Amino acid sequence: MSLTFKKHLVIPKKWFFFNPTIISNHKFFYKISNKDGVVFLLEDKKKGEFFRLIQPYIFWCRKNNIKFIIPYSTYWAIKYQAFGIMVDSKCKKINSLKEGFIRKKFFIVSRVHDFKEAINIKKFVDLVFLTPVFKTKSYVNKIPLTRYTYTSLCFFFKEKMIFALGGVNYKNFNFTKNKTVHGFGGINNFKER
Repeated sequence: MSLTFKKHLVIPKKWFFFNPTIISNHKFFYKISNKDGVVFLLEDKKKGEFFRLIQPYIFWCRKNNIKFIIPYSTYWAIKYQAFGIMVDSKCKKINSLKEGFIRKKFFIVSRVHDFKEAINIKKFVDLVFLTPVFKTKSYVNKIPLTRYTYTSLCFFFKEKMIFALGGVNYKNFNFTKNKTVHGFGGINNFKER
């Protein structure tokens, strides 16, 4: 997938951040439409075990034409035919993103919490989730981005595809919108449908 071709693909406006180890999220996972996307969250599992755990969900996504993003792994991204790979701005492997193959084949995605992360990741990413925008039920101790920081990060990433993440739902998404924000991601907004 060339970078030029990437720009012509339809990118979902809403992304469900799915942790397969949380059983209560499973019933919401299977209600996702093919207009939405899925971001698989790697938490509390070893990578190999995690990628085997998500296999049935990946197959379901592929069967239903749902785009999905997995944690950074070239091997598993190729095996599962992922839409994108999630990278951490502190990831030691980030320099390997300079390699043309990975960047051409997959969308490179990252969550960004501040300007330090933004600077580290800007050269490599296609999609950016700015987080947290609001208080969240999942991460109650995380302080939301100030309006100024959020707006500044939107401007900083204006050439990228930007999504609001963290406490965002259908009602408050209107407060996050500006001409650079494509959509939003979350967990609880999918439960509120």
